[in-house]
Amino acid sequence: MTTLSSTEHVPSLRERKAAATRRRLLDAARDLMAEGGPEGVTIGGLTARAEIGLGTFYNYFDSRDAIIDAVIFDIVESLGQRLDLMSAGIEDAAEVYSFSVRHMMKTAFSDPVWGWFLVRLGTAHDGLVETLGPRASRDIQYGVDTGRFAVDDVALASAMTFGSLLSAMRIHLEDDDRLKDPSGPYAEHLLRMVGIPVDEAREIAHRELPALPAVPKVPIRIAPRTT
Repeated sequence: MTTLSSTEHVPSLRERKAAATRRRLLDAARDLMAEGGPEGVTIGGLTARAEIGLGTFYNYFDSRDAIIDAVIFDIVESLGQRLDLMSAGIEDAAEVYSFSVRHMMKTAFSDPVWGWFLVRLGTAHDGLVETLGPRASRDIQYGVDTGRFAVDDVALASAMTFGSLLSAMRIHLEDDDRLKDPSGPYAEHLLRMVGIPVDEAREIAHRELPALPAVPKVPIRIAPRTT
């Protein structure tokens, strides 16, 4: 089971104002990236949308690339934190893995803009793999340790999880006739990849999906799953 811990700090008024301004910049950058990809982000466009002065931008970020990286980390880490909270009380490694990959795949179905955002990033961007990769490796390793998964190379299985995720997202997003949620079949194939029998994989992949909790206000720390 995953162990979560948090650290609490009461911010001052100045810190709260600075955090609010930084959040406005990140939200503006996220909107621009959703509309036109990272190439659609300019510092002028950011400050205009966030309604702040040009000089203020440089109090928070050194460059355009710095805020793009920050947005990517913010989006992906928020999803990772929510997945951690969702799976914290689940003991079956197959359920943890299935529920997590289904939620990631569902983004392409429920929010095509977000799905295209991930597809455009691809595995070439360090933020995606460095943020979600350790979580996938942790969950797969837990499955191996508990005897649920038959995986010889956890790192390879984690890489295959993300490679197939982005490829499946692209296939779904590029086909206008694909109206059915692909997350169940996608999870079923991945469960079979880690050694779950066909019939059981199908049943697990179509279990009721727990809702994702809200983004935690206090950051949580990933801890290893224990058998």
